[in-house]
Amino acid sequence: MNTPAPAQLGGRAEATRLAEGLGAALVELSMLLRRAILPPQISLTQAWTLLILHESGPQRVTSLADAASVTQPTMSGCIIGMERLGWVRRDTGGTDRRVVTVCLTEDGEKVMHDLEAARTRTLLADLDSLPTSDRAALAAALPALRRIIAHEQQEKAVTS
Repeated sequence: MNTPAPAQLGGRAEATRLAEGLGAALVELSMLLRRAILPPQISLTQAWTLLILHESGPQRVTSLADAASVTQPTMSGCIIGMERLGWVRRDTGGTDRRVVTVCLTEDGEKVMHDLEAARTRTLLADLDSLPTSDRAALAAALPALRRIIAHEQQEKAVTS
């Protein structure tokens, strides 16, 4: 049996503590931001769907369901509700009329813009409450966080 050197054990233990602390902080921040940003009439699934359509353009319902980690019937219900609100519309594909994609309407783009503006206002207030050194530390951490996001997206693509 191969026993890792003490330095390797300490490094792994340190990485584990970092993963636990980072995970807990991100979950708590996400929950706090969700409460601060999302009006009561917008569900988390609706917000995710708006974001996906805003960032990726028109999508099939099955793709939206997969991206939002919900079932296809749940996403269909979400889309129906957002169609009634005027936030999305269904379009048929060019040559294959059986292909139906969901896209944002102007009203949906406005809702998305309002959500992004609320997020920016909330985070600006939070950042303004921090000392310069903390803001610099957050700025320095952004590239590493983006790499974690890219890694997770790549892992999901491989396992999907």
